[in-house]
Amino acid sequence: MSPWSKVETLQGFTGVFTTAAATGFFILITAPLAPAYAETFPERPIQMVIPAGPGSSTDTMMRSLAKFAAPLLGQPVVIFNRPGASGTIGVANVTRASNDGYTVGGVWSGPITMAPHVATPSYTLGDYQIVAMTTEAPGVLCVQPDFPAENAEEFLAQLRNNPDKYTYGADGVGGFVQFATGRIFEAAGVRQRIIPYSGADQTVTAFISGTIDIYGGAIATIVPFVAEGKAKCLLLTSSRRYAALPEVQSLADINLPQAQTLLWRGIIAPRDVPADRLEKLRAAFSEAAMNPEFRTIAERRGEEIWNISPADAAQYVQDEYTEMERLAKQLQLKQN
Repeated sequence: MSPWSKVETLQGFTGVFTTAAATGFFILITAPLAPAYAETFPERPIQMVIPAGPGSSTDTMMRSLAKFAAPLLGQPVVIFNRPGASGTIGVANVTRASNDGYTVGGVWSGPITMAPHVATPSYTLGDYQIVAMTTEAPGVLCVQPDFPAENAEEFLAQLRNNPDKYTYGADGVGGFVQFATGRIFEAAGVRQRIIPYSGADQTVTAFISGTIDIYGGAIATIVPFVAEGKAKCLLLTSSRRYAALPEVQSLADINLPQAQTLLWRGIIAPRDVPADRLEKLRAAFSEAAMNPEFRTIAERRGEEIWNISPADAAQYVQDEYTEMERLAKQLQLKQN
């Protein structure tokens, strides 16, 4: 064999070796890429759609939650406010988003279980998933200091014995307060007149001025006026008492626990987000809700942390949706 033949053989061997080595190396570095890619989610900021305006209670709570969730996700959580139509516009935005897990909704119960029975949104209960529940709170019914009742039993008796005499404020037609009070009034045999406002702030202003007789709304909004002796709160919309107003009776205290309606907040995502990404979102937002600083923020608003399993959350929402559908028909709330 000539020296050149030896060189050619060596070159050929080297070429084969180089090709084989390169192929092996390529396999070595690319084989883990698919699972590694999945494990790196999220690789860019998460968008949180809030179906309420800046400065609203849901906006305040969800911005706080996003602040504590971002470090756990390793990416910023960017807020997009999409208010309108009782929150249904924002929820619709979430359901139409890509199923890659990069868009979530920071919602409250209204556009999920109540508003769909008043108007007809472009989404259904099956178009999204509950990622995590974060907080829950009751509404509260309060009267003027000179109202002729000192407890929940006397309050409901006064309303029952004087049909349509008193007016109560609510956060709009088909809002949380109308559903919550409607459920209680139905169970207690009460009929009174609703005066809709755009939210708890407007309701409490009308109440303090004497325009309406009964305040119905969030605990946090009325507490300062209770402390000043300008309001007397008599009944929560929950089946248990709450630390924010410990002396106020619950529905269980008057043997109506089945009439409970809570205002809850949570995170939703489009229906088909992959399970592994959904779990990362769930873990981050659930842990963020347990942050002591977030808990303090919630408690100042009369809310409590609500950490339940995804299965329990889905069942709760389904049950509430069904009950609110029945109640909307009873109250004739459906728009034509």
